[in-house]
Amino acid sequence: MLPFLLGVPILEKIAAPIAPIFAGRTGSQLFLTDGKPNKPPLLLRMASNCEDGKFIAALGAFSCRILYANVSYDHMVGWRTSSIRRETELVKPPRRSLDGYKHVVDVEYCPPVLSDGPHFPPEAAKAKEAAQNAPSTQSTVEYHEILEEEMIHGLQQLGWKKVDVSFHSAFWPFFAHNNIHVKNEWLYNAGVGVVAHVAESLKQQESSTFIAANL
Repeated sequence: MLPFLLGVPILEKIAAPIAPIFAGRTGSQLFLTDGKPNKPPLLLRMASNCEDGKFIAALGAFSCRILYANVSYDHMVGWRTSSIRRETELVKPPRRSLDGYKHVVDVEYCPPVLSDGPHFPPEAAKAKEAAQNAPSTQSTVEYHEILEEEMIHGLQQLGWKKVDVSFHSAFWPFFAHNNIHVKNEWLYNAGVGVVAHVAESLKQQESSTFIAANL
């Protein structure tokens, strides 16, 4: 769930039903309640190759896929979600930044995991219907856990480079969601080291592509 809900049951219960009021169709898509109960939601379809599009095949066309994830202080996207990891796969991150890249604390290459892709099992359809029509904290959590695992299966079919970022030592750590991409140079400049890491990663990728093309 969204970190800013703080795990408060009443907030988690009402968030999904009222999200479409404030965010329209996007709100229901973010809470995985879009579409008919027996149809997989958009975000699950986007972790697969389906009749709507070859999403995983398109991602696989890139020679390199890099994730940048805030390990803490991100009020919109949790570390587990942004780094495509299960709760059991989260380990305490280093406290020190990598040399030359302030607030970038770890880089991990995760090879592809063999899988037949995500599915939308009958229990997920039943849980989705409950989340749409009679949401409760328990049913919503169960539904999200089912789909989270399925989406992980889909996305981990590809290899990823995962870059963990921590703004715990920044002057305004609670701005992590905007710091990581320097939304505003004046207010969110704590993330300049992250942007430098992105630039260097792209430069290295271009160099390796150029070398390979000339072999």
